[in-house]
Parts: sequence; structure tokens; C-alpha cells
Amino acid sequence: MSADLQATSPRQPHPRRRGVASNSTAQLLSFAFRAVSGIGVVVLLARAGGPHDLGVVQFALTLTSLLPFFYGVPALLAREVARRPEDARRWVEKGTLLAVVFGGSFVCMLAGGALALGASRETALTVGIAALGMAFDGIARVQFAAFWAWERMDVETLVTGVQETAYLAGTAAVLAADGGPVAALGVFTASRALGALGGWLLVGRRLGGLTWPRAERGSFLATVRQCTPFAVSDTLTLTYARFDSVMLGIWKGPVPVGLYQAATNLVLYFNVVARSVNRALYPRMGRAWPGRPDEFRRLRDVSLRLIAMIAAPVTCGSLLLAPRTIEFLYGASFAPAVLTYQLLILIIPIRMAGNTMSLSLAATDRQRSRTIAVLGAAVLNIGLNAYFIPRWSYLGAAMTTVICETGVLIAYALILRRATGRSKLFRAHTWPLVACAPMAAVILATPAAPWPVSAVAGALAYAAAVALLAVVRAPARDRRRPVRAFAGLLELGR
Repeated sequence: MSADLQATSPRQPHPRRRGVASNSTAQLLSFAFRAVSGIGVVVLLARAGGPHDLGVVQFALTLTSLLPFFYGVPALLAREVARRPEDARRWVEKGTLLAVVFGGSFVCMLAGGALALGASRETALTVGIAALGMAFDGIARVQFAAFWAWERMDVETLVTGVQETAYLAGTAAVLAADGGPVAALGVFTASRALGALGGWLLVGRRLGGLTWPRAERGSFLATVRQCTPFAVSDTLTLTYARFDSVMLGIWKGPVPVGLYQAATNLVLYFNVVARSVNRALYPRMGRAWPGRPDEFRRLRDVSLRLIAMIAAPVTCGSLLLAPRTIEFLYGASFAPAVLTYQLLILIIPIRMAGNTMSLSLAATDRQRSRTIAVLGAAVLNIGLNAYFIPRWSYLGAAMTTVICETGVLIAYALILRRATGRSKLFRAHTWPLVACAPMAAVILATPAAPWPVSAVAGALAYAAAVALLAVVRAPARDRRRPVRAFAGLLELGR
């Protein structure tokens, strides 16, 4: 938008910021909405059509998610608008234009490519519908990135809640009417269009007028160049994280994909917890670097401790409850996926810590180093899957995932250490692991109890252990103030 139009905007993009705790809570609520709808849809598909129908939908969603529909815009936009809020309208409009251009191009490429390669009618149709949904999702993420920069994550939570409720309810309705996987993907696309519309309207309200996909003359290609490192990194990250499902579908068919995705969906959604915490901290990290390196390091290490507080009990509890979880959610036909699920659970803390390291690298302008690390992981992933999948099917894909995720975390940690100094990656997990002991004891002591009873009892035991540790470690003046005592567990080095 031109400078004179910006000057006449009735409202300036300087909304009231919220605290890190409020923003983290809002992002966790967004995670809850996405997790409930995502897992709920998987359960509905699994129970309605078994591994085959689930495999058809998950293959289409996984294949289309490999492409950068939002072309790396959100991370760049959030960082730049956090630093210069007065440029918000210009960045949102350019970012939306990028999402529209690349999203439309990828929809045509995927739908046309499926037909050109001789895919079945069902596959071509599901891939085209899923690609359109991903294009709408890319537009929505650009809008949400502006609210990340303004530290108003509660707005994204509102839109996400409406979007995911529509997705879950709509899928339940079409499956009850014998709609099948194609209809379920149609609901997915409609829900993403609803999210994009909601985000666009709310950003326009914040900026005093609707934004439109456009860029100043001569600035489009420059913005593409700025976004390219983020887009390449995002694509490579998704390649090593999800390309295994595509290779599995090509070589083994939809049933192994359905079994594998039944396990991976229970694991992947927990990475959203890390993104929820880090999105609340990311704008502050970007502002702190390079002028206030001590503040940056403190934010990084607080993020690691927060994530460890969640990752440790999730990993421990999921491992112990794995057989009961699969049977409770999907039924006996998915029992072969239990071992694969247990192996994938091991990457929950690895992926969550890796997200902190990844965004920390982005905040310190080290996109190139991050991209090189992800490129190595993507090449390794494809090579290992080419060997493991023909021999061990979905279990081989899980083995590859564990190897590649561990390698990426090590690479991120080493790169960040050279740039900002040693992190508290290992130390952050000390107290959470101690608090997991009573949780494990409770779960092991209730093998005959219903799955929800054991899960809730274990979670309560962990929460009680964390509270006790916080009180014991807190100074005497803070022991009657639970929030202050808990904050003491998060403030490493203080």
C-alpha cells in the first residue's frame, strides 16, 4: 500500500499487546482445537471406513502439505512486523498476494499432475480437493502471522476454534450420510476457506480497512527472495517429516498408510504445543536479537523448560498407555500399529525442542544455516525410507523418522550454540523427568482401569509432583504464591 494511503488509515497497527503467558495459553487453546478436530476426524474415518479410507484421505493431505503454499511468509512477516509495526499493512498485503499466487499454482500443478501421471479418478479428485484446502490454509496463516507479531494470539484462537469445529462437525455429518473420503476432504477445504475468510476480516478490522493481495511496483520479486529461505526450509522440514507417508502409499498402498497415519497423528499434534509456546516468544526473540543477547538467551531457555514440562509427561504417559490408546481410539483392526506408535512417541520431546531451536535460528537471521541442516535431513530421510519401507513397511518409516529428527535437533543445537552460546537443552528436562516418576507409578498400578481413568490419574500425579517440586525449590516468600513458585522452575539461571 502506498505511503499516503497508510497515512490516512483511521487506525494504526499498534494494538495492545498481551503477556507471554496469555499468548501461550491462547496458542495452546488453538492447539487443542486443532488436535481435537484432527484426531477426531482420524478416529471417525478409521471407524467408518477402516485403514483404507483413512489412508486415502491421509495420503492426499500429506502429499499436498509438502508444498510451501504460504511460501515461508508467516515467519518472515511476524519477525518484520514485530520490529516495524507501521509496515503491517504492506507486509500483510504482499504476504497474501504470495499465498494466492503460489497456492493457486500448486493447486493446478497437483491436480493436473495427478491426471497426467495416470492416477485413479479417486486419487486425482482427492489430491485436487486437498490442495485447494491447503491453499486456503496458506492464506489464513499469513493473516494469523500479523497477530503473532502484534502478540494477539487470542484472535487466531477464535478463528481456529470456529474453523476446527466446522471441520469436525462437518466430517461427522458427511460420514454419517455415507459420504466417504472425498466428502470428508470437501469438508476440510470448506473449513479452511472459512478460516481464511475469518482471518482476513479480523486483520482488516485491526488495520482500519480490508487488505488486498497486492505489492508495490518492483517489490514482489524482492519479497519472494526474502521468503525463499523460509519456504525452502519449510518444504524440506515437511519432506523429512511427512514424505515417508507418500513413499509408503506409492509402494505399499492405502492400508499401510492408514495404519501409519493412525500412529503419526497421535504424535504430530504434540509438536503444535511447541509452536504455541514459541509463537508467543518469537516476536520478543526477534526484537531482542542482536541488541540484547542476554534477553534472547533467557527467552530461549525459558521456552526449552516450558516445552520440557509438557513433553516429558506426554512421552512417558504415551509409551505406557500405547496399546490401550490404539484400541480405545481406533479399534482392534489397528492393533498392528502399536509398535510403530511406541517408536514414534520417542520423537515427541525431540521435535518439540527442535521447534525452539528452529525459531531461535530464524530470530537470529540464520535461515541459511537452518535450511542447510534441513536439506541434509531431507536427503537422509528419502534415502533411508527407500531402504527401510520396502523391507519393514510402516515400521521402517517410523525408524527413519526417529533417526532424522534426532539428527536435525543435534544440528540445530550446534548451529545455535555457535551463534548465541550454550543452551539449557538437557538441563531443562531434569525436573520434568523427576516429576514423571509418580505418574508412571500410577499408570502401571491401574492396568485394568479404563484408558481415560489411567490417563487422567497419571496426569494428576504429574501435576502434583510438579507443584511439590515448585514449592520445595521456591524461596520462603514465594511458597504461598503458586504462580511465583512455578515460575521459579522456568527461570533457568536465576
